[in-house]
Amino acid sequence: MADEQHTKRQKSGRHSKRQSGRPERGYAIVALDGPTDPVNVGHTLRAAMCFDTRMVVLGNPDPAINLRRLSTDPGRTWRHTPVMSVENIFESLPYRCIPVAIELTDDAEDLVDFQHPERACYIFGPENSSLSKETLAKCDHVLKIPVDLPLNLAATVNVVLYDRMLKMRRPELKPGGNNPHTTR
Repeated sequence: MADEQHTKRQKSGRHSKRQSGRPERGYAIVALDGPTDPVNVGHTLRAAMCFDTRMVVLGNPDPAINLRRLSTDPGRTWRHTPVMSVENIFESLPYRCIPVAIELTDDAEDLVDFQHPERACYIFGPENSSLSKETLAKCDHVLKIPVDLPLNLAATVNVVLYDRMLKMRRPELKPGGNNPHTTR
C-alpha cells in the first residue's frame, strides 16, 4: 500500500525531492528478546539514549522489570524514547525495517566487516540464553562481535550501537575504504 501511495505521489507531481536535514539517514531500534535483568534493561535504555536510538522493544520481558525504577537508567529514557513491551518483536517492526540478530554462532557475520542497514532493528537475546532458531531464521542478518569471551548484554548493545554510529558517520569505513579489515 505504501508503494502504491509513493507511485501516486510521483505521478501526481506531489513528490518532494527535499531531503531530511538530519546528519544521518535512517534509524536504529533495539529489541531485547526475553530480558530478565533490570540492570541490563537500564543499561540498554541508557545506550539507546546515548546513541540516538529511535525505539526500544522489550519482547516478553520479566514482569518484575519496572521502567520507572531502573537505577542504571538515570536519564529516564522511557520519557524520551518510545519503549514498547510486546509478545512478538517482529510484529512491532516499522515498514521496511531490517531485523538484525546479534548472536554468537559459527556462521554469523563479523561486526567488523558489517555494513549497517539504513533502517535496522538490532535484536539481542536473553542474558542467560540465546535467540531461538525461529528468531534467527526471521532475521536478514546474524552478527557476532569477534571476541574470545562473550560480552554481557549491556556491553554488547553498546558495542553494536557505537559501531553503527561510527560507520554511518564515517563513510570511508565502508568496504573498499580505509578499513584494513575490508580491503584485504
